[in-house]
Amino acid sequence: MDKKRKIEGGKIFEILFILLVIPTFIFYFIGLRWPAFLNYAYYFFVWLFVCQAGLSYLYSFSAFRHKIFKELPAAQHIPVPKTTFIVSAYLPNEIEVIEDTLLNILERIQRPEGGIEVILAYNTPHVVEGIESRLRELAYKWPELILANAYGSRSKSENLNYSLEIASGEMIVLLDADHLVAPDCLKRAWRWLDEGYSVVQGRCKIRNGRKSAVSALVEIEFEAIYGVSHYAKSRIFDSTLFGGTNGYWRSSIIKKIKFDPGRLTEDIDTTLRAILQGNHIVHDRSIISTELAPETMGGLWFQRKRWAQGWFQCSLKYQPAILMSKLLNISQKLMWTTLLMWRVIYDILSHFLFPVVFAFWLTRGRIEIPMNSFLWFSLIFVMLSGPFESLVAYKNASLPRAPAWQYIYYAFFAFWYTLFKNTIQVVAIRDELLGKREWVVSQREN
Repeated sequence: MDKKRKIEGGKIFEILFILLVIPTFIFYFIGLRWPAFLNYAYYFFVWLFVCQAGLSYLYSFSAFRHKIFKELPAAQHIPVPKTTFIVSAYLPNEIEVIEDTLLNILERIQRPEGGIEVILAYNTPHVVEGIESRLRELAYKWPELILANAYGSRSKSENLNYSLEIASGEMIVLLDADHLVAPDCLKRAWRWLDEGYSVVQGRCKIRNGRKSAVSALVEIEFEAIYGVSHYAKSRIFDSTLFGGTNGYWRSSIIKKIKFDPGRLTEDIDTTLRAILQGNHIVHDRSIISTELAPETMGGLWFQRKRWAQGWFQCSLKYQPAILMSKLLNISQKLMWTTLLMWRVIYDILSHFLFPVVFAFWLTRGRIEIPMNSFLWFSLIFVMLSGPFESLVAYKNASLPRAPAWQYIYYAFFAFWYTLFKNTIQVVAIRDELLGKREWVVSQREN
């Protein structure tokens, strides 16, 4: 891991040199010849930050009030059918959590009349002493538990595709190995599918937020993602994404779409293929499942870099299809464009604000921050977007709510945390363009 961190450190230095040092001198020499250029460039990049903050405010205001579920006339009032839970795991890494996850489903879930089946979709490079024998004992005690060792599998996607072939439920629930889902999840999810939706995405909540400064930050970030951003997108645009876990699918749809093993974020790839085929996804933040956040900066870095690289892959592949789709309305196309190519463009160009400022200092021969009423407004508008999102996340937090100090902590670091994630995004783009695709497995502990 130390070697990997050194390599990543080299990538950061490379990116900062390309996006900060080189542009500073380019802007400097252009500014010497055309001084007005730096002024226009400065306002342009400030506007980028304002536009991105504006999206944050839009979602925060839209999510401020809770939307009460109201049954639509399309509801058929069909009882919750037999349901298949598919839990995906890489066993050497999931030993500490997998039994708790399976027992939570087997012992606590409110079962429909048709019953449930639980498929553990796993791969392992070698026989894992102890855990596999305990899992067989568990399967003997609970006949509805199926141990599906996807021999030869090298990815989560292959595990899932293997399990989809044997799943017999009409509704399929996809969970990661560290997820403890709420007992009432099935009835809450089925009411949406009963109305005609194809997929329901539940809320993911961090349960180890007190373990470290990193996990404390991620806990509130997840409250903002699932309690504000995803929820608002679903409410405004009637479209959202499947996040890879705590997702509830109609069996016929997910068996047709399946997962692409060549994607680092197989969930986003599957989401986009689903909506491009006319399927509808809804976000229900009342369907709660708890998971484990990375506890170290290194763990967070590798997790988010994989996510960013996977999103970049999907942006390149699906952005044209999103714009050309006849099954999406204009507002939905706009929403998905902000999630695909806009995020790529913003993550790259947002770095150029600093070279413009540095170049301005070089041309003036002194450090001077050009400010006026618009720029003061922009600064306040951008810097307050994170704290406001944190406030809305606190209001809409799932219970038990994290202590108030964590929300203050997140609000204080929100802007700098965003810059940190932007850097991760650019490193991920660099890796994808150079063909560097590596899945660093997240460590799991109870």
